[in-house]
Amino acid sequence: MKTGLTQERVRELFDYDAENGILLKILKNGKQAVGNKPTLNGRCGQVEIDGKCYRTHRLIWFWHYGEWPDGEIDHKDRNPMNNRIENLRVVSKSENQHNHGLHRNNTSGYPGVSWHKNAKKYKAQICINNKHIYLGLFTTPEEAFLAYQCAKIKYHPSSPAAQEYHKELGI
Repeated sequence: MKTGLTQERVRELFDYDAENGILLKILKNGKQAVGNKPTLNGRCGQVEIDGKCYRTHRLIWFWHYGEWPDGEIDHKDRNPMNNRIENLRVVSKSENQHNHGLHRNNTSGYPGVSWHKNAKKYKAQICINNKHIYLGLFTTPEEAFLAYQCAKIKYHPSSPAAQEYHKELGI
């Protein structure tokens, strides 16, 4: 991100509450106020500095490290309001997409698992480089999810979900 904004300027305007992951605006009277402005959909947030808007999580990264993230910022726990620095990581767009929850239309209750109507079984699949990879048909959604977990560990090892599955499965 090319900008004339310096870390010194950001720190002049904001303090960072690391425990709660929020920016606190430093007011002229020396007091502090929450500096995050939620967007209309309630996700993430933005902060205006010198007439320009910045995404809160990117600004927190800059405040903390003194450089703009080279890529997207991923919230490891998938909570876009949790801007604690240990919950943020810089990733590629593809890696960021590996760390998402259930899709709205998911009816199985498991990521990567759907009902195959014709076969009357649960189908497992994973997305790799924008291509859906078929992992097989299974009698139960739990069996299909196990196949998905193993594929997630193999194909998306850097995702927080894969690391969680790795611990759960002990592999």
